Amino acid sequence: MKAAVQEVCSSCGNPLLPDGQFCLFCGDVLQHPPATAPSAVPLRSDTIGVAPGPRPLEYAGFWLRVWAGSIDVVLEALVALLLIAIVDVFVRILSPRFGLSPITARYVTGIAFIFVLAIGAWLYCACAESSSWRATVGKRIVGLQVLTSSGGKISFGQATVRHFMKFLSLFTAAVGFMMAGWTKRRQALHDMPSDSIVVRVAEPILSLFGRHS
Repeated sequence: MKAAVQEVCSSCGNPLLPDGQFCLFCGDVLQHPPATAPSAVPLRSDTIGVAPGPRPLEYAGFWLRVWAGSIDVVLEALVALLLIAIVDVFVRILSPRFGLSPITARYVTGIAFIFVLAIGAWLYCACAESSSWRATVGKRIVGLQVLTSSGGKISFGQATVRHFMKFLSLFTAAVGFMMAGWTKRRQALHDMPSDSIVVRVAEPILSLFGRHS
């Protein structure tokens, strides 16, 4: 009678998910025994060259992601403030008609700001990262893209899950964000449920400006 043995990750020791290719906890690539393959054709000795393989992915480090996130937060806040400034004008004009006091009107404006910022940030991140850009404006400035673990474009649903999981990374005293500094594929906590990675694809735009100055 064979005893069932639960497989664990060789890097962090946590149990593995069924049919998983990457560890959910540390992001390390799991080692599987190679499948039986047909006999390989021997290489000819007169072969001149071999076609280069695909360029390996370069995972984005923690500080590059911090810069990209900071730029995005500033842009989101500025756009939300601009929209709320317009809303505030209409609220001041219409508040006397509805019998709202100035203090109540301020509360309405504040609630509208929270709503616009929350919904706007979600749509901005999800639409930008699932688009052909595969990145928000902040990520494009520092030369980053969000991809699936297989190197493809993430869907709108994956980008949505990734965005809202950022709150979990925040509520863990920001440890979820810091995980991008030590996991094997530089994944933060919110990257793992959406099966996404952040990679470097170009030289940061900011460095290009500094080079020509």
